[in-house]
Amino acid sequence: MLHRLRVWSIGLCGSVVLAAGAISVGAAPAGADQGNALFVGCGSGSYQTIGAAVLAASSGQTIFVCQGTYDENVVVPSSKQLSIRGIGVPIIDASGPGTGPYPGVQVLSSGSEIVGLTIENAFGEGILVGFEPGTASGPPVSDVVILANTVVNNDQGNPTGLPLLSSSYGECAEKVQPAPAPPIPGDCGEGIHLLSAVDSVVANNTVTGNSGGILLTDENGPTYGNLIKGNYVSNNQYDCGVTVAGHNIAAAGGVHDNAIVDNTVTDNGVLGQGAGVVFASPVPGGAYGTGGAVYDNLVEGNYIWGNGLGGVTVHSHSTGQDLNGNVIRNNVIGTNNLDHDSDFAFAGADFIDGQTTGIVIATLSDISITIKSNVIVDDTNGVWIGEVFGATVTAVGTAASNVFYGVTTPVVTVTH
Repeated sequence: MLHRLRVWSIGLCGSVVLAAGAISVGAAPAGADQGNALFVGCGSGSYQTIGAAVLAASSGQTIFVCQGTYDENVVVPSSKQLSIRGIGVPIIDASGPGTGPYPGVQVLSSGSEIVGLTIENAFGEGILVGFEPGTASGPPVSDVVILANTVVNNDQGNPTGLPLLSSSYGECAEKVQPAPAPPIPGDCGEGIHLLSAVDSVVANNTVTGNSGGILLTDENGPTYGNLIKGNYVSNNQYDCGVTVAGHNIAAAGGVHDNAIVDNTVTDNGVLGQGAGVVFASPVPGGAYGTGGAVYDNLVEGNYIWGNGLGGVTVHSHSTGQDLNGNVIRNNVIGTNNLDHDSDFAFAGADFIDGQTTGIVIATLSDISITIKSNVIVDDTNGVWIGEVFGATVTAVGTAASNVFYGVTTPVVTVTH
């Protein structure tokens, strides 16, 4: 369990050697290049766009971006390991340049850092770590740090009336009419997206007003060993706060050994269908392990409240999927499932219609999961377990080792 996960320390001067907030300096430099650093928008002689500085930079350099608004999309190419850091409050406004489902910032180089920026109004993700499906080449992107950024009002879709490749874009169809073409089936891309990324850190970011908050998927290969820590993920109203989704078959992908710890996850998915934190896969399987795979992940120490679906939700939509070994512990979870869990309505009956619920497990595959030491508050159901068409849920520590306040039924199991 979690054998691949690095032990990261995020503090004022954590082991990733980054400050916890945006960088603050004194007088702006006189030139664009100072030692091993490049500067953008910092006065006479500095670069005027981040893209120009990226083009000029050599691998291993740092780009400091001074306060201002930059109307551009930024791509860190796979050939350059770069650190892009904000001075003051620089804003990347990605509303104008893109003519397709582009992110505000896309990181294709392992070991790169995005620190202290505001990214807003992108067609797709605010920040994407990894290659869009169908464009991947080489090893997965790894060891990326996304720290202390503000990612707001992205997933804007199709504001310019461009031709569409599809009439459906999952949750985006509810936010944007007409819906944009789907680079990620069933998702808008969310505010921050790790797409087949490894051993990376997403910490101390504010993620709000996007379709969804933070997304981990495996279209181009497995996503594992990542730390999602200390983020404020709120009011992403059309999808989940943190989505851990297997979009590939187990043999080619898998989202596993990731840690989601010490985050605040509130008021997400209340206009669409979104949980606080979700483990799920839409990829069907036959025999065990041939479908989607989301396993051995950790959800710990989070504050999860007021989300549209369950505070923590585990959905296995088909037989043959692997959602085993996930651990949900030491979280404060209260008054979730405000939209009710209509994702699992069978024979015309929604199992938990009208009932607020802290933790939801609904599955067509056998699942073994650990749920312990959580505080679950002010819900109709504390832990709701739906075993569909013969599936069995083994939930270690469910009733005895959790604390329930203002909960009508601590643990309920429903079979269909």
